[in-house]
Amino acid sequence: GAPAHAPPPPPPDAGPALVSVDAAEELARAATTDPSREVRVTIAKALATVWAQRPLDVTLDALTRLTEDPDALVRGAAYGALGTTGCPAPLAARAVTALAASAWQVRSGAATALSAADPEVAVPALAKALADPNADVRKAAVLALTHHSGTDDARAALATATTDSDADVRAYAGRAL
Repeated sequence: GAPAHAPPPPPPDAGPALVSVDAAEELARAATTDPSREVRVTIAKALATVWAQRPLDVTLDALTRLTEDPDALVRGAAYGALGTTGCPAPLAARAVTALAASAWQVRSGAATALSAADPEVAVPALAKALADPNADVRKAAVLALTHHSGTDDARAALATATTDSDADVRAYAGRAL
């Protein structure tokens, strides 16, 4: 007969189906210790997936540590994950500060995090982020503002974004209104 072959390993971004909720503590431990930036980015995304299935304090603690990672891509992914897990006040304040980071990936992730933060903190910061020089950051700010579109200030900010120079930003803002 034909030789038995092991199935190929899953691709690095195989998706949430491959993340076990029982892996939360192991992921959290590996979050800040793995030397590979790519692994830490993947862990940040996986922690959001695990959180969506079963919220655990260890998940939020690991994401908090990842927002302090020396690598901008890891920090951006960690902030982005906070858009799924929720962004409690201390992390929301950190995300507002991160909107001024030099790396656009961090600013974009911070805007995403603020989608899950208190609107009183998030909306003014996101409205300012609509003036960011990077279109990806402005798009993330518009998408975050859609989560707060029940407030007048968020709707006003979204209305200004309908005249953005980037077509995606304009489209997302228009859909949100």
